[in-house]
Amino acid sequence: MKTPLPLFIILFSMGIVFYSCKKDAADPTADCSSSNRDIEAFFNTIHASSNYELYETMDLDTHEYTFSTAGDLQICGFGYKSAAPSLVYEIKLTDSNNNVIYQGNHSFSASAFDYVSVPPITIQPGTYTLSRTVTNASNLSETIGPITRGANNSAITFPVNMGPNLSILSANFYGSGGPVPNYGIPNIYFEYIEL
Repeated sequence: MKTPLPLFIILFSMGIVFYSCKKDAADPTADCSSSNRDIEAFFNTIHASSNYELYETMDLDTHEYTFSTAGDLQICGFGYKSAAPSLVYEIKLTDSNNNVIYQGNHSFSASAFDYVSVPPITIQPGTYTLSRTVTNASNLSETIGPITRGANNSAITFPVNMGPNLSILSANFYGSGGPVPNYGIPNIYFEYIEL
């Protein structure tokens, strides 16, 4: 039995439409399910060495670091560990011209590092600042956060290379005091895909 030509054209056209709507596995902007937490792994590795230590300190409202990337990245989420369960943090990412790329209020676990997903944010090679500002602290002890310092609470020499494409250039702590530049690196993580 011969299939009528119009039916064949309809079926062929539907096949093209369905095929073209399929997510391309090679396209990292298709979804963030393949994002990595290399930044958290980097901090865990250096904390395990004898050169760096993790501290819960710096009783200032804003903790931030400036980093550079040599390649395109798609940021999919942010990670942090709260000083108390009820705190809300403004997470902000700005470029080198102080243009806000992302700004949002989030709560994080106080018992372990926790991640929040965000709509994909694409950044190109350049310099960026990632900050967290506590928005509802009722006392100074609620403004502290996890930071990396050198062994025996010593200073860190910047830049800190986190791999071939990422480097932390500087850090700053301010608000209700400060500023205190380059005292340590705030442990604010981001999940990303290399594009």
